[in-house]
Amino acid sequence: MDRRTFVKGSAAVVGAATLPRTPAQAQAAPDKIRFGYAITQSGPLGPGADSTTVSNYKLWNKLVNDAGGIMLKKFGKKVPIEMVAYDDQGKPDELLKLTERLIQQDKVDMVLSPYATHMNLAQAPIINKYEYPVIMTTATTNKTYELGPRWPYAFWNIAQPREASQPLSKAIADLKKQGKIKGRVAAIYPSVEYGVENNEAFLEAAKKDGLEVVFNKSYAFGASDLQPLIREVMATNPDAFLAFSYPPDTFMLTEQAQILGFNPQFMYVAIGGVFPQYKDKFGNKVNGILVYGPSDPKAPGMDEYAKAHRDLFKQEYEPGGVNVYAALQLTQQAIETVGEIDRKKIRDVIANTTFKTLWGEIKYVKQLNANPWAVGQWQNGELTVIYPADKAGAKPLLFPKPAWS
Repeated sequence: MDRRTFVKGSAAVVGAATLPRTPAQAQAAPDKIRFGYAITQSGPLGPGADSTTVSNYKLWNKLVNDAGGIMLKKFGKKVPIEMVAYDDQGKPDELLKLTERLIQQDKVDMVLSPYATHMNLAQAPIINKYEYPVIMTTATTNKTYELGPRWPYAFWNIAQPREASQPLSKAIADLKKQGKIKGRVAAIYPSVEYGVENNEAFLEAAKKDGLEVVFNKSYAFGASDLQPLIREVMATNPDAFLAFSYPPDTFMLTEQAQILGFNPQFMYVAIGGVFPQYKDKFGNKVNGILVYGPSDPKAPGMDEYAKAHRDLFKQEYEPGGVNVYAALQLTQQAIETVGEIDRKKIRDVIANTTFKTLWGEIKYVKQLNANPWAVGQWQNGELTVIYPADKAGAKPLLFPKPAWS
């Protein structure tokens, strides 16, 4: 795959920069396409926003402009992009003010999503008010099942609680049917919306799948020590251990499980398990651990993407951020299909098209990604994609989890 294909995904117009254009077309063409975003660049969420989202905005900006811009077939030319960015400081009220500013004062052509579930939920009504199509890339909540269809300009990209938790329950149930485990499950979760909702979704699925949940307990988000909780879990002798965790808890509980010698056959951690820093900290001890929000390192274009990321930032990409780059790819494809900045038409293309991206095929049904990558697993020191099992590129589950080494 050459660099042009990597940057554009499956954008509809290839080689169209050479299309003949009339003087009227050339005169009417915009000299740039302005993308705007307000995102957390300071405060506790700043580093995560930078790693997952901002880095991909910057990389896409550079590579698209290196390739000449986005093709607007109405004018028969490629047009470079420009980014307008603000720091929302992690405050929803500030995000709303800045989104208004981007639209009303800066007159941006397109808006990109903020970072974190609560911020995406805060922005969704306003981008719908002004009819700006936005792919929400870092939001997972039960609210999208009800509110998603009410916001036709907001598209939700990552696995929502049911899609993230049901594959875990099914995998454990399948292992039980095969006689490999007894189906005893322990689950813990931080007392934040993400943890609560994903735990509830798992419990609902586990009941249907006939699993025995022998332990289920919340803990204070940001707890300084999880060893007492892990000891409680160990006392129930579970086959499978699920932690609907959030950084830094994901790192702490993994380390403390090793200290205590807790090595369940089936182990899952959530946010942070895909971070390069997770592998850096634990080395091959991560092997066998299942994680939330993976990407396929073998997907077409990933080698070029990884190299471009290293070249620009001097570090490895975050697998959880690949969905952000994919959202940018499909946004570009939608614009090039329409051939101009007509946001209603762009919205309709996004709603009715199956896109080929670095994150696999993406299609939205009732505003939600119909088949997002949900669960990955560290295998042989590399993050792989596991569920949905019928999705192209999915690898078989590694079971049982190797002992800590």
